[in-house]
Amino acid sequence: MYEILKALCAIPGPVGREERVHGFLRERWQARGLEVTIQPVGNLVARVGGAGPKLLLLGHGDEIGFAVRHISEEGFLFLSTGQRLGTDRPEMRGSYSLPTGQPALVMTRHGAVEGVFATLTGHVLSQRQRETAQLEWRDLWVDLCVSSRAEVAALGVQVGDRVVWNPPLQRRGDYIYGKALDNRVALALMDALLERVRPDELAYELFLGSSVQEEIGLIGAHSINRAVGASYAIALDIALSGDVPGVDAGDVSARLGGGPVLVHKDLYAYNAPLTYAVADTAAEMGIPLQNAVLGIFGSDAGALMREGVAAALLGVPTRYTHSPFEMLHSADLERTADLLAAFVRRPPSFIPEGQQ
Repeated sequence: MYEILKALCAIPGPVGREERVHGFLRERWQARGLEVTIQPVGNLVARVGGAGPKLLLLGHGDEIGFAVRHISEEGFLFLSTGQRLGTDRPEMRGSYSLPTGQPALVMTRHGAVEGVFATLTGHVLSQRQRETAQLEWRDLWVDLCVSSRAEVAALGVQVGDRVVWNPPLQRRGDYIYGKALDNRVALALMDALLERVRPDELAYELFLGSSVQEEIGLIGAHSINRAVGASYAIALDIALSGDVPGVDAGDVSARLGGGPVLVHKDLYAYNAPLTYAVADTAAEMGIPLQNAVLGIFGSDAGALMREGVAAALLGVPTRYTHSPFEMLHSADLERTADLLAAFVRRPPSFIPEGQQ
């Protein structure tokens, strides 16, 4: 699965600019004979086929990013968060903000422009700047290697353009790390599922979906099911892994290599019968499963629950979330794909009589 994950992570898709990711999937999945549509808001929906209750597997196409707020006379791009928390600061460990020194990619209306995330360093820092504990947005910029606002304009860059950090996905043994694993992982899992299961094996009428603007408040997930009409859904995402220094296992117990993570509750409470059915499938298949209750976390499944869909959340344990060096274990990725393949073949005995 590494190759498709690498291809997906290389495609820029910050909040509100998911069209390249979804265009890639539409072309790839249509070539496999799927019915694929992109909704007006930008969500992607693909019908796999099968017979039975409608089941939607849902990921999201966006990744963490920034927005160009101001362009200086000297040609530097000053930024704001690309997410919803305008009070975030870009200091180290700040929410969504570990970009300094990373390659940058600015998405313009007509193409992409490379640069680097920069801040004052070393010898030019004043004493006051050296003593400043927190960076503000004015302390971070993108350097496009130009010297004027006019040169920036000639590149097609303007205020409002989105920016992502842009290191390549890499693999070291069983470990994979890079940007945008949140949530290209889900899209890679769905792609792998198409390799593992034939439509005539399905116990459901199966749909695959990728939402827009999850990172800004689950925006696309609120409307994606209107054209599908699924009663059941499993959101696929990353999940938190606590196997790093400084994290108490009592707070985050999942670890890399321990298998998929079944989230019972985070900011939302997920559907218990469907969640237990996923757990039962894992037990029947001998697939190790990690159960989790998370604090500051949420997913598209929460939006689906608000829309009347019985939804569960299944994740791949991931270190260093919302950073340019998110990390996972390849065995967890494969086991999650195997679990999904087994689940969609398993008769939906969790559905009450008369609702199937």
